[in-house]
Amino acid sequence: MSDQGPNEAIRKLFDVLADHLEAWLEGDDLALEALDQALQESGMSADDIEAGVLALRGLAGRPVGAVMATVDEPPGQRAQRVLSPEEQESLSPEAWGFLLSLRQRGSLDPMQFERVLDRLASSGVRPVGVELAREVAARVALRDGGRQAAFEEGAGDGELAH
Repeated sequence: MSDQGPNEAIRKLFDVLADHLEAWLEGDDLALEALDQALQESGMSADDIEAGVLALRGLAGRPVGAVMATVDEPPGQRAQRVLSPEEQESLSPEAWGFLLSLRQRGSLDPMQFERVLDRLASSGVRPVGVELAREVAARVALRDGGRQAAFEEGAGDGELAH
């Protein structure tokens, strides 16, 4: 956000929008086209404008974050993953950090990442260390090679070396 507080930025955005909508209602056919220039000149950042959009949607009764991901859609490359309570019990912080770094670097795609977490959570080892996490991640990545069909066939399953 810009140097001003979030409420001030939203108020400023609403003022700009109201001025241009009012001019359009009064017959200025170019008022909405001039809105782009007015927003650029206002000094508001993209975050300020996004906050205003979210505020408008909230006022309209549309829930914030109305777009929902489905199970069929893997999370995006930069999505933040939160561990379930079972996963928190099973993974050491170091192993979790290691897996996150693999995911961030693109060594594991979203589906592979989830398969690794499933294998580690069901391994029975508490807490899972970096070495076991590395072994399972390598096994899943090498067997899968990024193909969805391998997930359906259970890639990465098998005995875990302890």
